[in-house]
Amino acid sequence: MVKSGDLSLEELFELAKREECVAQMRAHDLISALPAIGEVKAERIMTKASIAKTRRIRGLGPKQRAELFRALVR
Repeated sequence: MVKSGDLSLEELFELAKREECVAQMRAHDLISALPAIGEVKAERIMTKASIAKTRRIRGLGPKQRAELFRALVR
């Protein structure tokens, strides 16, 4: 759903609040699943947002989420 663009980043974070399987997804997997984002670009975004490769969606702090929105939402 994320890759096809049916689900926005904001909607995904809302879904993570109530769905355990989404909350347990690794942030790297989420970012690299987005349209037009590959492994290298995902790594750059995560480094800029100070997100460890093993961090899960639920574990992202407000500053990390804000940085992801800045980098990904157009």
